[in-house]
Amino acid sequence: MDDVVWDPGYSLCSPGTTHHKLAQAGIHQTFQLVTHQRNPRPFSGQALLIDGQLYSPLLPAELRELPVPPRGASEAEKLAYEAKFNHRARWRMVRHSGPDADGATRWRCPFCAGMLRARAFPKTMRRPKSVPLVALEGEVSACCAGILTAMPIELPLWQRIPFGTTAWRLSMGRRQVVESVNAALKGAFADLSRGFVRVFGRTKVTVLLGFTIAGYNVDRVRSFRAKRRAEAEATKTRATRRSGRWQDLVTDADQPAASPLITPD
Repeated sequence: MDDVVWDPGYSLCSPGTTHHKLAQAGIHQTFQLVTHQRNPRPFSGQALLIDGQLYSPLLPAELRELPVPPRGASEAEKLAYEAKFNHRARWRMVRHSGPDADGATRWRCPFCAGMLRARAFPKTMRRPKSVPLVALEGEVSACCAGILTAMPIELPLWQRIPFGTTAWRLSMGRRQVVESVNAALKGAFADLSRGFVRVFGRTKVTVLLGFTIAGYNVDRVRSFRAKRRAEAEATKTRATRRSGRWQDLVTDADQPAASPLITPD
């Protein structure tokens, strides 16, 4: 296991028993932040800590506190809100190395990491034009003070995919598939309640559950193929085998008669 998607609300758990343990094991996490965990937070280094992510201190003010889409928003509305989050993600600090044995990580600013260009930093203008060119506020002499070191206690809500972006929503949406499987294994396909397995021992129970999940996978594959087959048959049109129908006679009568060909003498 190298990736975990949390249910909403589990970000309130103590980081020492959840986030830090998973990060120490090298397991990436995707989770929903609650209201009081969002927006800028205090950070000791030369960076901004916003929504659990480190950003460059040159981040524009209008990108620091962004609203999330309302509940029940359409796809177009979600993309409109996420456009600013996607733009802000370009300003995030990039992990340079780590975590080490103590959990310390080292970070580079987005200009040094090649994610942004600015005319105030001539070295960044040598990068391809596909890298976004941004305008900085005020007079800036340097993009950063070098490599930044952060301890795990300072990043209790960090996740690999920046919160609020379209990629984050797609990653978080994977839990809906898992919830569908849980619902199927609790009544729709099988009822894995007490008494479903009548053997003792973890090995025996695991083997029987493995066959149950394999049967569910086969059922999903058959359902998918049947759905695709039904969609293909719905688009097919059967060729007409009858002739001399009312439709043919009416169509022929509506067509004007051909005028006789007149040839000059």
